[in-house]
Amino acid sequence: MNKLQTKHFSVTILPPATVYHPVDGRKYTFILSDHSSNRYLAIGYKYASNLLNVHHDQEDILTAEWRPELGEYVMKGNICLSNKENDVFAVREKLKQYEKMLPEAISFIIHADRSFYSHVPWLLDAPIYMECTSLDRHVRTTQYMGTPRQYLNNKKTQASS
Repeated sequence: MNKLQTKHFSVTILPPATVYHPVDGRKYTFILSDHSSNRYLAIGYKYASNLLNVHHDQEDILTAEWRPELGEYVMKGNICLSNKENDVFAVREKLKQYEKMLPEAISFIIHADRSFYSHVPWLLDAPIYMECTSLDRHVRTTQYMGTPRQYLNNKKTQASS
């Protein structure tokens, strides 16, 4: 298991995944802690259920996956905006926070997996879409977030700052 830790960021590649594969179905589980500035990223064939179970109640969780659609690869991500109280106003406020945080979170994912893109360069220009889901149908959104190349060149994070 490869693990890179910095002061506030931890990346784990879950075997049998490596920096070379899989391409189809490569999954990312990104945890942003509410209680500290710690961030956890797991990369593998499936979502890191141990991280999802441990952190579900206190943390914000972004899941994403590379998959082929209509002849091209697309990264599709998801953030669940539902909260325990199902307060519509709280969910809408959380959506505003996520819209500000998403470029940074995607940048963490792309930079943490940058050696992967040297082995599969065709993904550098593949689109990234993030979906925010909620029980409130008015809050559900899907946004185009750019391409990995834009994040690696720091164009997306600078534009959103």
